[in-house]
Amino acid sequence: MGFDPTAPEYDLTEIREKLSQQGGRTFWRSLDEVADTPEFRGFLNAEFPAAVDSLTSSLDRRQFLKLMGASLAMSGLAACTRQPVEKILPYVKQPEDLLPGQPLYYATAFPLGRSAFPVLVESHMGRPTKIEGNPEHPASLGATSSLTQGSVLDLYDPDRSKALSRAGQGLPWENFAAEVTKELDKQKATQGAGLRFLSEPSISPTFAATMKKVLAALPQARWHQWESVGRESERDGAELAFGRIVDARYDLKAADVIVSFEGDFLFEGPGQIRYAKDFISRRKVDDAALRMNRLYVVESTPSVTGGKADHRLPLSPSLVAAAARLLAAELGMDVARPKGLDEKSTAWIKAVAKDLQSHKGAGLVVAGRSATQVARCFTPSPPKRFRRRLPTVSQRWLPT
Repeated sequence: MGFDPTAPEYDLTEIREKLSQQGGRTFWRSLDEVADTPEFRGFLNAEFPAAVDSLTSSLDRRQFLKLMGASLAMSGLAACTRQPVEKILPYVKQPEDLLPGQPLYYATAFPLGRSAFPVLVESHMGRPTKIEGNPEHPASLGATSSLTQGSVLDLYDPDRSKALSRAGQGLPWENFAAEVTKELDKQKATQGAGLRFLSEPSISPTFAATMKKVLAALPQARWHQWESVGRESERDGAELAFGRIVDARYDLKAADVIVSFEGDFLFEGPGQIRYAKDFISRRKVDDAALRMNRLYVVESTPSVTGGKADHRLPLSPSLVAAAARLLAAELGMDVARPKGLDEKSTAWIKAVAKDLQSHKGAGLVVAGRSATQVARCFTPSPPKRFRRRLPTVSQRWLPT
């Protein structure tokens, strides 16, 4: 406790007699505390004033139980309120295959932006309780992500909207239908020229069919879709690389060497679950017949894929495209060699190019959403017929 060690010795006989008079187990840190001399009390009060009361308190086990019992009794009395009478009534016509205590499983999809994950939902008495991947669908093979697993909690969120609101006031659906019908009647005269719809991206066929019907009845109306983190750069890169807007699919099972530029394909995108399963299937160290893959990652921000990389090169965002151009040049493409990379980064890229060349036909280069210029590096001069502007957002929802 920091007490003066030069203090005079204590009378051990007196201390032993004091301890013999105490019942039960007694715990103490030093002989100073056992002796409890006036000098020790003065030191304790000066150094630790808050600890004096706890050391000198006479509260025993019986008094402690009394205080705790009284506290529990008072808290219980405060909660004694009469609950409303509620009755549990059986079904007049019980739904088919519904048995109390027996779960039902439904095959459905969990939407996320412009993609959807196939899942199986476990339901008890009409209440979803658990989400798992659909083992019969190739996109998940029975697995799910953390976001999909936690999505079932959204159904039980106490802050979830339960009714329509306007200017902060809740309104019934009847008011909404009446006002919308009134506005649509006004727009019919101009074929919807002053009508605009705003929604988030959706791949629901029912939603797409509804949009078609609305725009067929009001051809001058416009339906805009907006998302905070869009895939515009990804679409631009796909058009540069393939000449048209497509969604790339990667066969990670067949890839011996994978190079990723700002691409977190193990955590983001519609194929994240399948990619993670295919990638990790080539990482079984106990299988002597399996040749393990190798992952190179060039990124400016740590990611899940970067954490799994065998070799990771951290670069600033402005140098990621330069690294891609250097790799394309090392692979023999007609690309100007960039400037700005240091010797260590240059040697790293050259080693990656050598590894790709030694695994021809089994290499994969992945570009992330923010690395638009990567596709331009590997496709420097796309055909002129493909150099066109992307359609506007209001037209992009139209299903093909």
